[in-house]
Amino acid sequence: MSSAMVEGKMSKVAHRPAPNPSGAAAQRPPGGRVSPRHGKPRDPKVARILGLSVPVMATLAERGMSIEAILGISVGTIVEFDVPADAELTLYVANHAIGKGQTVKTGENFGVRITQIDTVEHRIDALGGSAMHT
Repeated sequence: MSSAMVEGKMSKVAHRPAPNPSGAAAQRPPGGRVSPRHGKPRDPKVARILGLSVPVMATLAERGMSIEAILGISVGTIVEFDVPADAELTLYVANHAIGKGQTVKTGENFGVRITQIDTVEHRIDALGGSAMHT
């Protein structure tokens, strides 16, 4: 997908206010500037959207548990998941799965090396793209 097509899709959501559950101002990444790979977008509203911060999560596994079992969890309890310990993580953006990756150590923290990523169109949809198809 060309940067012009991405800009076109993103400009359709430029008029929607971004939800921010904490009420705090969106954080800009280090350096404070965000632009697509092929230069700055022409539309200032698109440039503003590209600078917004959205929640990103990586999960290894999930399972259902009864409320009784959850209330029985205490320090030292082991909650078992039906997934190998070295399984790939699922990467979520705004609670939508967009890819998979392997855990890596980055200094004292951990990161995710992406092994599979969805298309740009799907990632835009994950950011609230239902309005982009109108």
